Amino acid sequence: MKTTFELHIKNMVCERCIIYVQQVLQQLNASPHKVELGHVIFSSPCDSILPTLEKKLNEVGLYLVHEKAEVTVEEIKVQVVKYLDEVEAGNTVGKLSAYLADQLAKNYFGLTKLFTKTENRTIESYLIEQKIERVKQLLREGELTLSEISYRLGYSNVQHVSSQFRKTVGYSVREYKTSCSSNGLDHVSKLEDTPTIEMKSSRKYKYCGCVETPRGMALFPRITHTTTNNFVLQ
Repeated sequence: MKTTFELHIKNMVCERCIIYVQQVLQQLNASPHKVELGHVIFSSPCDSILPTLEKKLNEVGLYLVHEKAEVTVEEIKVQVVKYLDEVEAGNTVGKLSAYLADQLAKNYFGLTKLFTKTENRTIESYLIEQKIERVKQLLREGELTLSEISYRLGYSNVQHVSSQFRKTVGYSVREYKTSCSSNGLDHVSKLEDTPTIEMKSSRKYKYCGCVETPRGMALFPRITHTTTNNFVLQ
């Protein structure tokens, strides 16, 4: 069996994270075997690039994970994101608890206990945060009604998503939509003095909603999507 070397990365839970990590590795002339949510796999040792890689990751709120417990927590986060992907795609996936236990081949009680101890919050609260970030993104895109968003993300009704949105974000869906319309970006996040993420082929983001830091959501350097499907750090 061929030996592989794996790096686990904290907060790497969306496609923009993958893009950023891929570009950093390219800048370092590294050739990973695979870059996926939460980790990078190499076919040979990568010790020589670790100091620079870690510095670049830390700049945007991503961190190398070394402890076994932290690795498991990050695996849980990645699987929560994948669970939401399945829900949003309309696939039948059942309850999150059963999904995590199956995907990670571990007892859910043990997983939730570890997650709560490490993160000081529950897996369910993390799921809610991720769902609300998706609600915000879909609202910014403006292509679906709140009713359609509610159905797409597995909410029981519009009142449920509205209530959860206000409780999580601190203001109503209507207030959020008004702010997006008047400012063109996520002005409500109070990150006006920070750079945006620009993808010329699609849309602009004020911040990457996937990256968590003690101070809130961390920003990537400006990322530009070119017509050749390459992303250029500026």
